[in-house]
Amino acid sequence: MERQEDEKIIVQSLIGGSDLPFYVRCLKSLLAFCQERIDLQLHTDGSLSQEDKDSIYAELDGTLVTIPDTSQNTSRVLDCLQGRPNCQKVRKDSIWGIEFFDPIFAFPDDPISFYLDADILFLHPFSGLFDRNQVKNGAIFLSDTQWDAYSFRPWHMLIGKNKPQAVRGITTGLVFWDKAAIDWDYLEWFLGENNLHQIPEWIIPSAQAGLATRCEAKTIAPRQITNLYPNARIQEDTFGVHLLGSYRKEWMEKLEAREKKQIENLPTILPSFEECVSQNVFGYSLRQMRRWKNTRLNLW
Repeated sequence: MERQEDEKIIVQSLIGGSDLPFYVRCLKSLLAFCQERIDLQLHTDGSLSQEDKDSIYAELDGTLVTIPDTSQNTSRVLDCLQGRPNCQKVRKDSIWGIEFFDPIFAFPDDPISFYLDADILFLHPFSGLFDRNQVKNGAIFLSDTQWDAYSFRPWHMLIGKNKPQAVRGITTGLVFWDKAAIDWDYLEWFLGENNLHQIPEWIIPSAQAGLATRCEAKTIAPRQITNLYPNARIQEDTFGVHLLGSYRKEWMEKLEAREKKQIENLPTILPSFEECVSQNVFGYSLRQMRRWKNTRLNLW
């Protein structure tokens, strides 16, 4: 039976020419293990050659894959952000702006957007991840049980007339939004507060952690899609792993060995969703101390 238009699942991602075989491998694992039929919309930073695009189409043959024109896409998204200069600036100046804004505006008639980083490798059959009912009135992210990877300092939550807000421990490797739940005024304010942007690559995740406090936000259970820090564990119901760049090489070696032991006819896993919890300055400070211990002393 042909799918109805409102049942179509379009999963969006962001890829570039660097390390392309790895990203294609991850996307192929998504297509292989997802039990629902999905289409792919692949955004890019402009670094893909026509040869790269042809290779992607060939590798993902059998799936509807769309790679929008980069310059046309930029113009369209900036038009959609008219009247929000801080949002426009982030979209023009950073890869993280592409990652956040482009999936939201890609399909204006669809109230829900599904975005996945192309460094999530799927290991196990799964069904029900792209559930519109779970996203309704809010958002879904990955749970970060190790850090609060946000761009502001703990004291920023106490000082000043306006203060940043955040939920506890999320990463934006997976971001599903009910677009109507986005507080654009908070987003525009946060992106204009340069004193809160101490770590540039974490500005957009920090903004989304604040947006998550303003809607019915959830995460995937961390044991099911796991951020692969050095001390992470892959469990029986882990169906996906987020291969963080700093620790990717070591984990890929472990995963290669694991694949050889993989058995056939694995059962399909249904994801569990957990409500996000607002973070306070005390909890955030503890997470900052843990991050310092992990990254500066290599103690996990």
